Amino acid sequence: MRLKSLKMAGFKSFANPTTFTFRHGITAIVGPNGCGKSNVIDAIRWVLGESSAKQLRGGAMSDVIFAGTQDKAAKSVASVELTFEHTQDEQTGIRHELNLYHELSVRRQINVEGKSDYFINGTRCRRRDVVDVFLGTGLGPRSYSVIQQGMIGRIVDSSPQQLREFIEEAAGVSRYQARREETQKKLQKTQENLERLNDIEAELSRQKKKLVKQAESANQYQQIQEQLATVKEQLAIHQLCQAKSLQMQHKSSEASLTKSVTTLQQQYSQLKAKFSKLSDRLAEEQWLKDEARDKLHIQDMQRQQVEHQLHTLQANINQLDGRQQANIERQKRTENSLRETKKEQRQQAEVIQSITPKITALEQRQQQTQQAYAPLQATWNEVNAKVIELEKQKRHFEQQMALDEQADGRVQQDLSKWQSQQQLWQQEAVKWGLTPSDSNSDKDSNSLQDSPVQALAELKTKLSGLMKQQETVTESLETEQPALNELSQQLTTQQTQLAQLEKQHASLIAEYETLHSIVHPKKSNTKDDKSQQGKANTQDTNAAVAALDKLPALHQQIRLTAAGEQHASVLDRWLAFWLDSRVIDITSNEDKAKVGEWYQLLSGLTAVDADLVANKADNKAANSTNRHKTKTSVEQQNSVLFAGATVASQPKSIGSQLIALSELIIAPKLSLWQQCYLYSPDLSPDSSEQEELQTAATLIVQLPQSALIITASGWVMGHFGAIHLSKLSNESQNTQFLSVRLQQQQRLATLEDKLNELEEQIEVVSKAVKASQLKKEQSSVLVEELTAQLSALTHNLHNLKQQQVELQAKHDRQQGEQLRLTKQREQLDEDYQQLQQLQSQLAVSIKQGDEGLQAIEPKLVAVKDKLQQIEQQRQSISEQEREEANTLRQLQLELNKAELADKHSQQQLQQLSIELKQLQQAQQRLQQEQQKTESQLPKLESSLKQANDSHHQLQTALEERNAIINTLQTEADSLKEQQDKAEQQLQQQQQQLAETVTQVAIANERINEAGERLKQVNNELSAERVLTEYLTHGRTLSEAKVHKLQTDETELSCKLDNMGPVNLAAAAELAAVDERLLPLEKQIVDITSSMATLTDAIASIDAKTKTLFLQTLEAVNESLTNLFTKVFGGGQASLTLIKDEGLAQNEQWRAGLELMAQPKGKKNSRLAVLSGGEKTLTALSLIFAIFKQHPAPFCVLDEVDAPLDDANVMRFTNLISDLADEVQFIFISHNKLAMQIADELKGVTMPQPGISSLVSVSLEEAEHYLEPSA
Repeated sequence: MRLKSLKMAGFKSFANPTTFTFRHGITAIVGPNGCGKSNVIDAIRWVLGESSAKQLRGGAMSDVIFAGTQDKAAKSVASVELTFEHTQDEQTGIRHELNLYHELSVRRQINVEGKSDYFINGTRCRRRDVVDVFLGTGLGPRSYSVIQQGMIGRIVDSSPQQLREFIEEAAGVSRYQARREETQKKLQKTQENLERLNDIEAELSRQKKKLVKQAESANQYQQIQEQLATVKEQLAIHQLCQAKSLQMQHKSSEASLTKSVTTLQQQYSQLKAKFSKLSDRLAEEQWLKDEARDKLHIQDMQRQQVEHQLHTLQANINQLDGRQQANIERQKRTENSLRETKKEQRQQAEVIQSITPKITALEQRQQQTQQAYAPLQATWNEVNAKVIELEKQKRHFEQQMALDEQADGRVQQDLSKWQSQQQLWQQEAVKWGLTPSDSNSDKDSNSLQDSPVQALAELKTKLSGLMKQQETVTESLETEQPALNELSQQLTTQQTQLAQLEKQHASLIAEYETLHSIVHPKKSNTKDDKSQQGKANTQDTNAAVAALDKLPALHQQIRLTAAGEQHASVLDRWLAFWLDSRVIDITSNEDKAKVGEWYQLLSGLTAVDADLVANKADNKAANSTNRHKTKTSVEQQNSVLFAGATVASQPKSIGSQLIALSELIIAPKLSLWQQCYLYSPDLSPDSSEQEELQTAATLIVQLPQSALIITASGWVMGHFGAIHLSKLSNESQNTQFLSVRLQQQQRLATLEDKLNELEEQIEVVSKAVKASQLKKEQSSVLVEELTAQLSALTHNLHNLKQQQVELQAKHDRQQGEQLRLTKQREQLDEDYQQLQQLQSQLAVSIKQGDEGLQAIEPKLVAVKDKLQQIEQQRQSISEQEREEANTLRQLQLELNKAELADKHSQQQLQQLSIELKQLQQAQQRLQQEQQKTESQLPKLESSLKQANDSHHQLQTALEERNAIINTLQTEADSLKEQQDKAEQQLQQQQQQLAETVTQVAIANERINEAGERLKQVNNELSAERVLTEYLTHGRTLSEAKVHKLQTDETELSCKLDNMGPVNLAAAAELAAVDERLLPLEKQIVDITSSMATLTDAIASIDAKTKTLFLQTLEAVNESLTNLFTKVFGGGQASLTLIKDEGLAQNEQWRAGLELMAQPKGKKNSRLAVLSGGEKTLTALSLIFAIFKQHPAPFCVLDEVDAPLDDANVMRFTNLISDLADEVQFIFISHNKLAMQIADELKGVTMPQPGISSLVSVSLEEAEHYLEPSA
């Protein structure tokens, strides 16, 4: 996974929504102090779940919301969103849930009340869910992947526990710790349940103790009752006689049964001896079988674990239930094995007891043999001591010679190393220009110094030229930039003016189009209308009316002349009734016929309505009194001409008083306009309304029959009479139409003039805008070219300065290396002389050792011959001792075998107990493993195949042992069956014998009790006499004696009464308490087992955590050593566990960590005394060492290079470059050297006070842009 983008809205100084997009590689965030760069780091830590406002440099969590400025209001909500995307080339990195997402979005928002909401991929979640997603990834609000400003120095001073948390996060154990906490909580809850059950058990135990006493009293009460019943049964004397008879019978049975029991005991002892021998052999085979079964069991558990994981992915619920049932059966078998093992253990104890006396006797005989052997052994010891002394001297010489030879070999190796070091020195000397012949030559040194100095002088010359070019370009840019700004301002003004004109033009054109559509409506397609009218049913009035509605209305076509506009108010009142009427042009016979049909269809209309239908309708209505047929167009023209001629032929006084409507109305051309005349008061200003009517009546007589006269006061005069317009109901509907239409036409003309003027202005301003845009573009190109040149010059200038620094550093380093090589050469010469001297000394020592070895050899041969003679005598005695020893060893072997078998049985018991627990755990794992994914299937199948092969081999070996054991077991079972049968018969006979003896004793007791009671009743009457009389005469007791026994019955009843109240239900209550205790004890056992399981789970998690932690610590230490040496050019650093006295020895791995650092050339000292730069580099070495072992998706560094000089900044940038392929780096810096390694620059500026904004620059694209200019 890698960080794709960071979105902020209302967070601290980022008031406006801002999105940071990141590419894989290195991104640098730059900007001036106080512009809000560190707010980016705070946003990342905040969205990852930071809950402390202090860590975010605030007093309360709501302080992260934008607080507002003088020009911008405060925000009520702050939101930050991180988006991660999955990358295909990840080989090392996040190894858990993060890889499940193709793209992961994590968002956090907060309101002014301080309430935070979290979202994962748009779904609301808890803070814990966000933290869980990043557990073990190295990401978190306070993890090592987000280093805020000032934190890098505090890492070195971190407490041991804080350093440990870094390694734990890198090891990925935080997930296991979370799981351990959950398990610990379950364990604590289980412990509470166990305590509660123990309390209940204690209370029930107290109840049980009380009930036991009550049950004993009840039992005694019942016994007295039984005794009373017995007394009643024995009251009669004949019962005593019956007891005597039974006694005699039982004694006879007892004699026969005793004989039978003796015979069966002998048979049983023989079978038991045979079975014991067979059991010993079976135990030996069983021990071998158990060993094979243990191996098979261990392998079988591993195979079952793999098979369980595989079946969880493949099998359904029924298969899983089957496996669980099999597991339960294995538990039962394990329990059976436990019982068998305990039985075998008892048998082995018996064997050990039988062998021990034999071993004691043999040991006594062996002591006697050793006493006879002692004198000879003393002689042998003396001779052997001489041999040993001589051999010791010989070995001393040999060892001394070997040591000398080894030392000589080491000297040879040291000489070889010296030659290798000399060759390396020569190579470095050539590299640094120091010849081996004259390493101290000043001439070479001066020549080497001249080269960097000359190069530095050339660089200074180039720097001077580039600085002059930079000044020239800067001056040009300072000249062109104001001109560009002025052109931009001018263009903005012109564009604003053009926009205002266009807006005004758009407003006027809308009004113009609206008025134009009203004043000049579109004409309908007459031909289409006629076609539609022709298709209409002429017999249907509704169809005719619908066809009429499609014709144009009069108000849509009417237009006035200039004279008509002066009389518009009068014409409004006259034409108001006809303005909604339809108009049709009659141009063919078909149109005339159609009009005739409309007359017939609309015959029910009023005369006025029909007159408004068409031109023909007007003529027909005007001439209705003459009843002419439909006139032709020629007759219409004659009528019009006649009407005009009539007016013209009138006296001049009439023609000057009337105006035909055809002179006032331009369109449409209706004959009606030529038949109607306007009598205006303007023509006779002094006339009254009455005079107007009289004048109109006089004039109408002189006009044709169809003529009408309209007066200004609203009267209509014709040959039919006079009517006022107020009598017409529709007068008021359009009384202002012509006046309004006249105003609209005037407004339309005014709009046309304004629009023409605006269009001319727009055209002029548009041309000016285009000219300004052209000038601005030219100026912009020039400014961009100058900016590019300035950037290129700045880049070149920076490169030259960097080269100057590098040359100077190279010169200094060369001098240092030459001095080092000179000292190294002196040390090599001194080492060579010491090796030559040591080699000479070793040659003398080897020669002396060889001479001493030759002198001691004959003495050693003579002493060995004497020792051999004594040895032969010892062998004869030793032979006897060996025989006894063999016998003793055989017995000890049998004893050891028995003890081993006994120990094995104990181990077997422990293993079976462990196995039983493991089987219970496996039962739980069967349910857990069902949730694993199918991605593990190939690996599990391969593991299962290997496990099956191994299982098959072990199973074959076990089956062979089982075959042997089965054969022996069959024999043992046969003997056991015979033994059990004999034992059963013996037990039956013994039981019968015991019952018979019991019966005899009971009979005797009954006789004694009866006799005692008879004596108590009557001393003269004894049991012997009664029995004698019974045996002789068969007599029974008398009634008097029965009465006496009844008196005894009364006495027993009184005893029962004296016992007082007895709880006879105590036994039932005791049983009820026992019934409650049984399941309670079972629950306690189950809970105890569950606690053991949870404890084992915690132990497993601890073991896994320990392994991961120690492995990661070792790997981080190795990387830390390498990086520290690389950064400091030597030295050493490490993380070590601190010994904690409060922890046990096996728990010391839980202790904190201590960081030790020793830069090159310095003594090992406390980290607190290191300089700021050394602390920073040490902390960076630790952080990057962790990243090498566990790379997080990204690393954020906030001004960590602030304490570093240029040389250390270069080392810092080299570390980042080495890890850039594996880790996405985002760092904030003011250092130009650090910025150079960035693939992309993100600039944070503050154009307005308190509001941050983003500027992004891709350096790769910038390089491509600069390449042509370079």
